[in-house]
Amino acid sequence: MRYISVEEAIALLIHHTPPLQETEWVPLTQSSGRTLAMTITAQSAAPPFARSAMDGYALKALDTPGTFRIAGYVSAGEVLTKPLQAGDAVRIMTGAPLPEGLDAVIEQEAVEQQAGVVHVAQRVQPGRNVTLQGSEFPQGTVLMRPGQRLGSLQIGVLALGGYAHIAVYRRLRVLLVTSGDELIDPGNALGPGQIYNVNASLFYSLLHELGADVTVQHLPDTLDAVHEFFNRPDLAAYDLVLTTGGVSVGDKDHIIHFLQQRAQLLFWRTDMHPGKSIAAARYQGTTILALSGNPGAALMSWYNIALPFLVALLHAQLPIERMSGRLLQDFPKKTRETRFLRAKLIRQPDGWYFDTNLPQQSDRITTYEAADVLVVIPHGSPPVPAGTVLEGRKIPGLGSLHLTWLARENIASDPNS
Repeated sequence: MRYISVEEAIALLIHHTPPLQETEWVPLTQSSGRTLAMTITAQSAAPPFARSAMDGYALKALDTPGTFRIAGYVSAGEVLTKPLQAGDAVRIMTGAPLPEGLDAVIEQEAVEQQAGVVHVAQRVQPGRNVTLQGSEFPQGTVLMRPGQRLGSLQIGVLALGGYAHIAVYRRLRVLLVTSGDELIDPGNALGPGQIYNVNASLFYSLLHELGADVTVQHLPDTLDAVHEFFNRPDLAAYDLVLTTGGVSVGDKDHIIHFLQQRAQLLFWRTDMHPGKSIAAARYQGTTILALSGNPGAALMSWYNIALPFLVALLHAQLPIERMSGRLLQDFPKKTRETRFLRAKLIRQPDGWYFDTNLPQQSDRITTYEAADVLVVIPHGSPPVPAGTVLEGRKIPGLGSLHLTWLARENIASDPNS
């Protein structure tokens, strides 16, 4: 049986789920982690005037070498308004506007100063120690476009562009649902056959990093509980219902049974291992994305499908870097579905290598923290020997990789678009 690809699954989700349209204005200082909903153009040049990059003496380069009369003093925040004569120099501090008619700053330790004059023994080039007006960007420059995630550096650029308030897309509203009679909350003593509910904390945090408003609920493994949940009157208020568990082929996998019988099923299972057990549907105007209850398998579905899909709802695109590298170790198994191996990147003189010497069991989540890249082994592959060239995907948010997303205009075409 052929399962749909990761790329097809993302495309189906995007096709059936409208992106956010509502925006809100927020203070720049409260915009961290939000997604820009407006085009940002610089309201002034940066810097707005030519300024000194050094404590020293401003002068006209053409007059060097020579002796100059110190005709004034200017520091940051001040402007020298008095007219200057030929052969005048001005004592200037870092960040101060360059006086009109002067075009260079010589550092104070490179001259001799006495009795109101300064001696410059060397030829000075125009522009020395001067930061030109608009050298970072001219007024009117397009700095950012809708879809850009705002981190600290982006907020700094917005401040440099003169913005105090900006329009951002409203927060995604997500209903996170875990299921399983064996699950108990961390902090309690484990009873026989019980395990901690990792997914509630894990996916709440992942969604929170996306800037989402998240409501968490837990369901017992009963058909009545599943039916009651999906028929709650406020379901349509959410952009996404994200479930974990109940999506495989067991007797208590009631969530997938409900989606198959009552909802518009978009897909069930994908060409992905681990994480094959994933389903998507539309019900009461809301998208349902059902992940495996296995935290490690659910994480693979998150990075490959859920994360790119949710970023697309924000009018953005996840900048997944696809690269080539060689396997450092043999992979001894045949591959039915496309397999994604967690790996570390190692740089060798002849190129990049993928170190897959990490536990690859589907229930392991600690290896996601250690991984730099997901290595792709195509479905139908025989055992793969060390040295084979494969594709690796560096996905923002994986391991130590910084979570970010960009406006679509800033990204080259990608199979996930």
